[in-house]
Amino acid sequence: MGLKFRCPNNYCKMTESSHDDAQRLTVLFCPLDWGLGHASRDIPLMRSLIKQGYKVVLASSTPLKALLEQSIPELIFEKFEGPLITYSKNRFLILKLLTKLPEWLLWFKREKNIISRLVDKHKPYCIISDNRYGARHPKVKSIIITHQLSPKLPSTFKWAESLVNKIVVRLVCKFDECWIPDFPQGQSLAGDLVHKYPLPKNARLIGPISRFMDETPDLCMAESYRQMALLSGPEPQKSMLKKMISRKFGETSEKSLIVSGNPESNLNEGVNPFPNITTLPHLDQGRLRTLILETPMLICRSGYSTIMDLYFLNKSAVIIPTPGQTEQEYLAQYHSNKHLALSQHDFSKLSMSELSSALDAFRHQKNTIHQKHETFSPLLHIKNWL
Repeated sequence: MGLKFRCPNNYCKMTESSHDDAQRLTVLFCPLDWGLGHASRDIPLMRSLIKQGYKVVLASSTPLKALLEQSIPELIFEKFEGPLITYSKNRFLILKLLTKLPEWLLWFKREKNIISRLVDKHKPYCIISDNRYGARHPKVKSIIITHQLSPKLPSTFKWAESLVNKIVVRLVCKFDECWIPDFPQGQSLAGDLVHKYPLPKNARLIGPISRFMDETPDLCMAESYRQMALLSGPEPQKSMLKKMISRKFGETSEKSLIVSGNPESNLNEGVNPFPNITTLPHLDQGRLRTLILETPMLICRSGYSTIMDLYFLNKSAVIIPTPGQTEQEYLAQYHSNKHLALSQHDFSKLSMSELSSALDAFRHQKNTIHQKHETFSPLLHIKNWL
């Protein structure tokens, strides 16, 4: 049974029903912009809301606007930048992130001020935030989407994980609801990230979400490739992996594709020094789905949004966690029975023929990657939840 909307005093004084209805139909959607994963997984939720009659206002950074406008042209866009995140070139990522804490705390306050202005402008029925903890308002029903209830810390700081969990839960409980894109323990895709500690009192397990969950029809592609890489995440690690993969693809004569994860660019990304490699900034959802399914070797990061994409496509891949990104390192290990999980260092030492053999042997051991749990599809229930 869905929760009833708590009507704020300031917004319940309208007397004209048409104005009131227009108010109630607006959803303010605020995805995090650390890469494309959070925004891409929200695509089917936004589409579902629009199909059910809601007006969706997207508050995001410019790169996410480019991605989401291509997928959902009906969106109304509001600029809502986040703090600039860059990863270190080595494994000491946690230390670099800790130095950013003062900046993030300041940005958290800025987020709340921006949300107040957007609420005044659009009078939303509710706010849905994907991992933006400042995207809430005391007079509007506010929902946060997150799988990061128990962030993984490096071994030196393992003792602090329970403390971090308490801090995260406290932040999450400031929202009316916490939507967790995962299954119950036992079928979980997120593992300890969600289920290591008791769930918050406002938690709702909505099941995995992915841009591929709404069964976009496959397309007949004129081009086909033997190997394909999907790049994602902050710099400089994304460019470092791209160079590494380009060298490896160049070792072979096989037709290869690199998708750079830059939806704001509409141009081919220059001539690759290797004639067998095509490099594209971005692919639309239908073409991307078809190429992932048809390309024998897929190489990608092990972020949670990618893990959910692979789940819905029933696809094994070579997954490479970003060095020092402890969540991705955990997810790679957690899903090593479904995918060929390699550190970036180990990946660099293997030839393409060795990688191909390892992935082929791995695939032959698996009859199926997953079993879909249709009753958990949030697309069936989202209207009632609002």
